[in-house]
Amino acid sequence: MKRTVIALVVLAALLGGYVGAAHFSGGAYPTPGLAVGGDQGWLRRASLSFWEDIQFKDFDRAASYHDPAVQDDVDIPHLIQRMFLLKPEQLDFMSFEVVLVEVDSTGLRGRVKTRVKIKELTTGKNKEPEVMLYFHRATLDAPWFMELEDSLRKDEAEDDKKH
Repeated sequence: MKRTVIALVVLAALLGGYVGAAHFSGGAYPTPGLAVGGDQGWLRRASLSFWEDIQFKDFDRAASYHDPAVQDDVDIPHLIQRMFLLKPEQLDFMSFEVVLVEVDSTGLRGRVKTRVKIKELTTGKNKEPEVMLYFHRATLDAPWFMELEDSLRKDEAEDDKKH
């Protein structure tokens, strides 16, 4: 009986240590069903979910990571075409992983570096580009929103700036 209790205490300590490590790593370690990692964990999960939406060509859901005020104007297929220089139908998103998650000192801006493995269906070539996803929020209590639209859409220099 005493050995069983000791074994259960050791097992509980190991599991607790693992969940604690996963939380403090920003959700880098897998924790099936547990939302750990704070802001970094949320950004990691949102980025993976975004790429999964792209993989299954669910562009409306992929646009839902943007601010609700601009979601209707976000053209995800156009942005994907600008990013990879091929139409989304010509790309097979085979896998994706999060390489880095950072939140700035204010806690209002975040970036997630991802590596995406794609196959160009027209040429049969495999590529593994790294893509940086940017997020922002208005206050520390506000939800995070992606800024994919802003980072890819602007072709022209701002009016008051020169090339």
